[in-house]
Amino acid sequence: MKMNKTNSTLATILLFLGFFLNSCTTAEDPVINSDIKTAGTMNLSVTTSTYNGKYTPKHVLAIWVESNTGTFVKTLLVKAQARKNYLTNWLSSSSGNSVDAITGATLSSHATRTCTWDGTDVNGNVVGDGAYRVCMEFTENDGTGKYSYSSFNKGTVSDSQTPSDKSNFSNISIVWTPAN
Repeated sequence: MKMNKTNSTLATILLFLGFFLNSCTTAEDPVINSDIKTAGTMNLSVTTSTYNGKYTPKHVLAIWVESNTGTFVKTLLVKAQARKNYLTNWLSSSSGNSVDAITGATLSSHATRTCTWDGTDVNGNVVGDGAYRVCMEFTENDGTGKYSYSSFNKGTVSDSQTPSDKSNFSNISIVWTPAN
């Protein structure tokens, strides 16, 4: 069979698409592809500090968990009523899902915030073991503010992280403790 230029180009495109789709799988995403699902608890502590926005020290805040590949797992804390729409990273990841989250009004000052994750998704199912990240976002303006995340491992052994301070997020402590 003789290939003309159109067929050759089409074959090249199909080969590229096959390679691209295979390289973009979610094989490394523990939410989707893990049979090992250890129950346990992740405790987070983080201190926020102002960037001197329009409403400082008042701000809205969201903290959530997602896999290291970006799959949303669960919102842990949302302190925002009317201004949730300015938590753009959280909204993009979670679509505003705050099932089982601690919720409340706009915060009046910066301080140390703590929250706990029970290793489950929004449906109450224990998610697979693997690499996760706890994401944090706040804003003192009518617009996108500060965003950061830190990684940790959920599994059969404890994982304790004290990431370096990041812009407007400090004293970060993440401790995963598997259930007995």
